[in-house]
Amino acid sequence: MSQEQGGIVAWVGFPGWVRGPARIVDGEVALDQSRAERYALHNVHGAIFELSVVRNHQDIRAFVRRYGLLWHVPDSLDTGEHRETVSDWKTAAHEAALVVLLYLRLREAEETESADPVRDLNIPWSGAPEATNEREYLRLHSKGLAGLINQHMGAWRAALIPAFQFEEEAGLGEFVFTHQSPNLLAAAYADFAITIVGQRADLKECPGCGRVF
Repeated sequence: MSQEQGGIVAWVGFPGWVRGPARIVDGEVALDQSRAERYALHNVHGAIFELSVVRNHQDIRAFVRRYGLLWHVPDSLDTGEHRETVSDWKTAAHEAALVVLLYLRLREAEETESADPVRDLNIPWSGAPEATNEREYLRLHSKGLAGLINQHMGAWRAALIPAFQFEEEAGLGEFVFTHQSPNLLAAAYADFAITIVGQRADLKECPGCGRVF
């Protein structure tokens, strides 16, 4: 990912994000730009699970402190455009919860050989064909889940990252194949997609708080 400029190789960095304390004023989430810190956006493992259990203002502030705002890029801090509405956050949290829960119920349906865990969610897919049996019904929801995740990932790109950005002690010749996303929400969904592909058997839901780990 380099560019030639005047016979030399131009430096091309990796996109970052900002996180820090936030306040909620007049129905908007505002990041405290004076105390915001930058971090690597590709390092957001598990963010989708944290978002899926956001329920109130305290949860939103805790999420922003750990990960940052969902959509506003770091450059927007300099222009003062670093606010997002609480209503948009609640919608994002609801959709994240639905996606995570649907995935878990599909796994449960596979283990129990019954479509009931998924059917209990009663998800109305607009324009979806009618399923004639349980196998088709579960396949329909699997396609729907993939479509939701793809929609939220947006225009993400594959990227090669030095391994020391993930693990301080990693060697200089070690690299990690990961992704670059346009915003935090897209990065969280991309991370979730990678997780369910590579770690199918490891996800568990806490029966008490509903958190997934």
